[in-house]
Amino acid sequence: MFSEHRQRLIRQLPAGAAAVLTANDTMPTNADGTMPYYPNVNVYYLTGLTEEDAMLALFPGHPDPALREILFIKRVDQMFVKWLGRRADKNTASEISGIRTVFYTDEFWAVMKRVLPLCNAIYLHTNEHARSDNETQTREDRLLLDCKQRYPLHRYERLYPILARQRNAKTPGETALLRKASGITEKGFRRVLQTIRPGQTGMQVAAEMIHEYMQYNATWAYEPIVAFGADACILHFRANESTGKDGDLVLIDAAAQFRYYNTDLTRTIPLNGRFSPRQRAYYDAVLRVHQQVAQEVKAGILIKDLWKISNNLLLGELVGLGLCTTADINKHDAQHYLNKYCYHNVSHFLGLDVHDTGYYDEVMPAGAVITNEPGIYNEEEGIGVRIENDLLVTENGFEDLMKTIPKEAEEIEDLMNR
Repeated sequence: MFSEHRQRLIRQLPAGAAAVLTANDTMPTNADGTMPYYPNVNVYYLTGLTEEDAMLALFPGHPDPALREILFIKRVDQMFVKWLGRRADKNTASEISGIRTVFYTDEFWAVMKRVLPLCNAIYLHTNEHARSDNETQTREDRLLLDCKQRYPLHRYERLYPILARQRNAKTPGETALLRKASGITEKGFRRVLQTIRPGQTGMQVAAEMIHEYMQYNATWAYEPIVAFGADACILHFRANESTGKDGDLVLIDAAAQFRYYNTDLTRTIPLNGRFSPRQRAYYDAVLRVHQQVAQEVKAGILIKDLWKISNNLLLGELVGLGLCTTADINKHDAQHYLNKYCYHNVSHFLGLDVHDTGYYDEVMPAGAVITNEPGIYNEEEGIGVRIENDLLVTENGFEDLMKTIPKEAEEIEDLMNR
């Protein structure tokens, strides 16, 4: 799979161009502590390696075939192994990645002297994600500065748009991993339906899910959200010590990551196993929007079009719930009521990042994976409902990767009361 990804990228590089990518930094906490390391997913996407210090250089036009794909890994001594464990050696790294030429990272600039002077453009990656708001200098940033200092007269180009569009259209191998992650997510949710009860905290609910995920060598795709009652109206209310009460709805936004491929699931369930009539009215309204939006999904549509479709449907449901009238909407503007009760878009891209690469102003290709997550929130009534599945975009429609995860109100109640 990783060799296939590299070949797709190489075919998009112009003649005479080289591409260089680097791993992420290991970030500090306090004293001698560090955060759990998280790899640069682009390096993983192209090599299969997840270890810190990994680097990749691609120069398909190099006269020496051995220097057209070069992988760099950390040099490890026995003291490192005794304290931190085994790492991939050159042979293992070559087997995982399919790259025959492997050097140590401390040899990077010596090797690059044999590569970069022969190219006429250097493609580097920086984080151009529309939602990124990072003030920390990254290893990618430092690589860009080092390259420009050493080779100031080269032409520099952006790798992000190429990889963003490539990663947006998933390969069959990637969709297989996303299906696996969705299946693990389902197991976690079904476990919660059997174990959740009034008096539990959000962390206790989350613990049931992570217990199930870890049985399949998976972990969280993102920090889990477990919100009771009015807290469900806070979109990123993290699972904490808050306790659910009899009669509360509980919004659970939590999903599994398997081999760095992320799923994204939200369900809203009655903590005591039965929806009240008013809770059921909200739930059915959101479910109708969820089902109608899905029917609009196919290759060639803009994700922004789905946002508009969802907003129009939600406005109709707000009227049906008595939260406003058509006259109110005409008087105060539709956005006023969307901001009050439906304050997020219905969809984002999904994959190696939870908010994955892709452009909202470009039509979606077959192979894109998106979320479908309409929601209605009313803090005054203590009700927040969101229903979310992950959809694989196809030429003529979609495949719901979470179609077997319970979402009909009757099925949820039945499973909770067995």
